[in-house]
Amino acid sequence: MNKTKRSMPAQFRKKMKKELRMSAIQPDSVLKSDRITPEDLLSRVPPKKRKKEAALAKAAEKNIAIKKAKLKSAHSKRTNTGIDVKSSPQIVHIEGKRWIKTLGKQTQAKKKVMTRHMAKKGSK
Repeated sequence: MNKTKRSMPAQFRKKMKKELRMSAIQPDSVLKSDRITPEDLLSRVPPKKRKKEAALAKAAEKNIAIKKAKLKSAHSKRTNTGIDVKSSPQIVHIEGKRWIKTLGKQTQAKKKVMTRHMAKKGSK
């Protein structure tokens, strides 16, 4: 059952060693994927139009990235650095009542808000 081991001729051994050495030097062949990439689809579009579309797409991506960065950026909710705590806010909102301590200032703020609302209603 067992075959006797016969030595390979020197010429074949030399060829095999050479093949092994050459295969180690050469990079692996890059396999192409079956999926169609956007670049493949765009290759059918004329170059001028493709360039313009690419610029628009890049600009849109940049705007989205900026908006995401703003949303994710760390900002403190409890500190107001560089602002005098006793001073009233620059823009008075109804939600800003909690900043105003005295009753007189609160009524002033309410009047400002009311006049703004009245002006908006009257302008229509």
